[in-house]
Amino acid sequence: MAFSSRSCFLLLLLVQLMAVSGQAPSILPSNGVQLYLPYQDKIIPDYSMIYASQFYNVDQNNDVNDINDALWCQSANNLTNIGVWYYPNRTEVPLFDGAFDDLLVPSPLFSKRFSGQIALARRGVLFGYEGLYKCIIPDENGVNQTLVVGVYTDTGYNNNDGPDADPTMQFSLLSTSRLATPPVFSLSFNISDGPPTTVSCSTNGTGISTELSRVIVNGSGSVTRVTVTNLAEAGNYQCTVSNTRVTAGTISGVTAVTSTSSLNMSVSDTPTGLTATRLSTGLAHVALSWSTVSGATGYEVYSKFLTLTPVSVGTTASTTINITSGLFRGITYTFYVVSYGSASLPSGNASVMLTISDPVVSDFMAILISSISITLTWSPPTAVVPISYNIVRDCRRVCESSTAGNSETSVSSPHTSTGIPPYSQCTFHLIGVYDIITPLTTDYSAKTFATTPTAPVDEIIFTSVESVSMTVSWDEVPCNGRNGPITGYYLTYTNITSNTSYTVNITGGDNRMYNLTGLIPYTNHSVSIIPYNYNMNGPARQEIQLTAESLPGVISNLRYARDPDAINIVWNPPTIPNGIITVYEIRYRESTSTGPYNITNTTNTYYRIVGLIPNTSYTIGVRAYTSIGPGEWTDREYSTAQIRKQLK
Repeated sequence: MAFSSRSCFLLLLLVQLMAVSGQAPSILPSNGVQLYLPYQDKIIPDYSMIYASQFYNVDQNNDVNDINDALWCQSANNLTNIGVWYYPNRTEVPLFDGAFDDLLVPSPLFSKRFSGQIALARRGVLFGYEGLYKCIIPDENGVNQTLVVGVYTDTGYNNNDGPDADPTMQFSLLSTSRLATPPVFSLSFNISDGPPTTVSCSTNGTGISTELSRVIVNGSGSVTRVTVTNLAEAGNYQCTVSNTRVTAGTISGVTAVTSTSSLNMSVSDTPTGLTATRLSTGLAHVALSWSTVSGATGYEVYSKFLTLTPVSVGTTASTTINITSGLFRGITYTFYVVSYGSASLPSGNASVMLTISDPVVSDFMAILISSISITLTWSPPTAVVPISYNIVRDCRRVCESSTAGNSETSVSSPHTSTGIPPYSQCTFHLIGVYDIITPLTTDYSAKTFATTPTAPVDEIIFTSVESVSMTVSWDEVPCNGRNGPITGYYLTYTNITSNTSYTVNITGGDNRMYNLTGLIPYTNHSVSIIPYNYNMNGPARQEIQLTAESLPGVISNLRYARDPDAINIVWNPPTIPNGIITVYEIRYRESTSTGPYNITNTTNTYYRIVGLIPNTSYTIGVRAYTSIGPGEWTDREYSTAQIRKQLK
C-alpha cells in the first residue's frame, strides 16, 4: 500500500499528538561534554551517524522518565542558555523558547536550551537537511568544545555503503625544522559519505597508537578532514575508518564497509659534497653547494651559531644557494643541508663549518720610493677577495703638523701613489670594497726621499751693523720648499766696491746667524745665503747692507797759492772717506806761535785765508768730518809772499 507525502505527514502528526512532549534529561556528565540519544537511551560517540527515526521533539518511546527524544548535546557546565547547534551549511539551527510540542516550533529542526544542555529536535521530514551537524558547547572550564553527528533520513542511512576515505594520505611536516631527530610529521585525508566514528591506523601492518583530529571542511559538503599526528618514522601507513552504519551491517540489501587511506613514507638520501665558500659581494656572504640527490624535490638549508636558523625552507630546488643576509663577521657557523621528496621524510643532514673571519692583508708594503711617489704592493686577503681595493693616503711634509688626505679607488697591486711632496711622511690604509668597505691592514707608513730645496731662506736680517762688522741672521726655508732636512748654508759676503768675496760654510740647519767682521766702513756689502740638504744646493737669497760710517781718512794733495796777505789752499777729499764728508775744518797760526789756532770750516775743498802778514810762515791744517767725527789733521807750513807768486 503506497502513501503520499501528505499522508505521511498526517500520520506523523497523528503519532505526535498521541505522544507526550517529555522533559530534558536530568543527568549531565560529571566532566567534559557528550552526545545523548534518549530514544535509544545511550551516549553516542562523537562523529556518530543517526537517522530520523532515532530523534524527535517529543517523548516518542514513552519511557518511564518521560525524557524528550531529541538529540541532546550535554556539558558538565550546568549554566543556563548554553550551546549552539549548526546545520551542515554552518548556519545556526533556530532556537525555540516554547514547549517542544508547540504547533509554532520551526520545521523540520529546531534547538532548545536547558541548564547544561541543548536539544536538537526534529518536527518534520529531514530530506534536504542531511549532513554533518555540529554542536558547540562550553565545558566545565568554560572552554568551547565541538561535537559532530551525521544526521540522515532513514532511507539515506539505510542506503549508505560506508564512509569514503581518500585513497592516498597527504604528508605534512610538524617539526619546526627538518633537522629534527626524529622529524615529526602528520598524515591527513578527507572522508565523505558519512562521519568517521572510529579511525584505526597501522605502520607496516602493526597497529599504532596515534593522536588524531577530525574537522569538518568545505561547509555543506559534509567532508571530514582526519589528521593523524606525531608520526616519526618511515614505513607504509594505513588508516581504516568506520562508523555506526558500518557496524549496522547489511540493511535492505545494502552492506556498509570500512574505507582505507594509505601512504608509503620513505627517507630521502643525505646530500653529499657540501662546501661553504666566501663571496666577494659581502663580508658575511657565503655560497653553499652540494651534490644532487636523486628523487629529491627540494632541500632545506640551515645555519647554526647558537641556535638553528632556517636559510631556505621548502623553496630550494637548486643545489647551490648564496646566503647574503643573517650572518655576522667573527662567528663560526655550521651549515646544514637536508633533502626531501614529495612523500618522503627528510634525509640525514650534511654539515660544514665556516668561520667568517675578517679579511686581512699581511704583506702591504712599499717596494719603490722616490721623492714624489711611493709604489705599494700586497697580496689578496686570505679570507675573501674583495670586489675592488681603495687606498686612503694621509701625507704631511716632515716639517709640517697638518696632513693632506687623498683617496684612490679601484686600484690594484702594485699601485704607485703619486703627487706626494718630497720628504713627506705618509700613512696608507688599504680598504677592501665588499657590500661595505672595511680596512684590510693596520696603518702602513713610508717617507718620500729628500731632494734639492726649491725655495731660498725666507728673510735675511741685519743687526748690530757697525762700521767694520755686522750680524747676519735669516729665517729658515719655508716648509713647502725644503724638500728635506736643511743641513747647512753657504754664506757669501762681497764688498761691492772692491768686488771682493768671501764664502763661509755654516753647518747645521738650525745655525742661522753669523757675525761678519773686517768690513770696510760705509761700504755696500752683498750677503748671499744658499741652503743645502746633504749635497743638494737650493736657490740663493741675496741682500745688500751698507756698513756704518767711521772717522774719515786724511785729505790728500793739499796745495796752496800765496799773496802777501793771503794764502789760497786746495785739497782732495779723503781717499777713504768712511762716510759722508759733512765739513772740512781749517786751522792756522804763525809757525812760531804757540798760541791757539784760528779755526774756520767749509764744505768746499778749497779755502782763502786772508788778513795774513806778508813774508810770514804759517802752519795750516785741514781735516775732514763725517757724522762720526773728525779725521786726522793734515798740516803744512806755508809763507806769505813779498811779491805775488804763481800757485805751485
